[in-house]
Amino acid sequence: MSIRDLQIALQERYQAPQERVPWRKAKWFYLFIAPWMIGFLVFTLGPVLSGVVMSFTNFDGMHFETARFVGLYNYVEAFKDEQAWWGFKRVIYITVVGMPPGMIISFLAAVLLTQRIRGRSVFRTIFYLPSILPVVATVWVWKMMMDNNYGLVNAALDAIRPGTLVRWMTEYPTQVLIMMGIWGATGQATVYYMAGLESVPAELQDAALIDGAGGWQRFRYVTLPLVTPVIFYQLVMSVIGIGQILVQPLLLSGGIGGGGGGTGLGATPPRDNYFYMIHVFNRVFTYFRFGYGFALLWLLFIFALLLTLIVFGTARYWVYYEVE
Repeated sequence: MSIRDLQIALQERYQAPQERVPWRKAKWFYLFIAPWMIGFLVFTLGPVLSGVVMSFTNFDGMHFETARFVGLYNYVEAFKDEQAWWGFKRVIYITVVGMPPGMIISFLAAVLLTQRIRGRSVFRTIFYLPSILPVVATVWVWKMMMDNNYGLVNAALDAIRPGTLVRWMTEYPTQVLIMMGIWGATGQATVYYMAGLESVPAELQDAALIDGAGGWQRFRYVTLPLVTPVIFYQLVMSVIGIGQILVQPLLLSGGIGGGGGGTGLGATPPRDNYFYMIHVFNRVFTYFRFGYGFALLWLLFIFALLLTLIVFGTARYWVYYEVE
């Protein structure tokens, strides 16, 4: 028997023939994925495609019969919209100022919570609790702490230095929003970092220790490179998520024009907290310019996509993936 005949015989012996799955078996597969597929088509793909179409019309959200095609008019107007540009600049500001401290605090918390300390599980629970609180509850907590007149922070400052009164909600609204965001997101991000830190192979740490590496050297050259995929994931999700900030500044404003004690979504936040998505919200649900709102959203999507692609492009220089 030749080598060729032996290869053919082995292929016939160990390679199972590819048979077509009979319909009576395949139908169960399609039946079980049907709920997800219907939900995806109706609630995800359908709205996305309709949003693309509506962005080229003057649709007002109610009267389909009067909607007409306006071409690129909505997109041209978006580039001339000063309020949209202001909201976009505020998004850039909160990204540059708020995202790095949030990631650093979460990472340092994960490093501390992976140490062998007494009561570690209790501290982990305390760190994670803010991330499961509803947004409304989180806003009320921070409004009680940072209120201009009766806030707990001002009460503590007045106890330390009588007469001290900081108008947090009117003079520093963006800083309050950043602190609230870090406080609420630290728990979930810390869990991801902890998972990455605890997945670092112990044998690599032991090998570095045998080679004479100190604690900082082991962290810098062993632990940190192996955690970079988690850092990369957190960076991408933060870049995408910050641009979608909407509910928190609206609720934090406390009422129409920033006054009162309500938390209605009709509230107008201070100008420093007038972000891009708030401008979209006002144009859609206050002025009923759905077509223009869709155009603004698609421009935000394109920006987030480009920014994400840039982050992915830089990953080759600093993200380390262990190859087995």
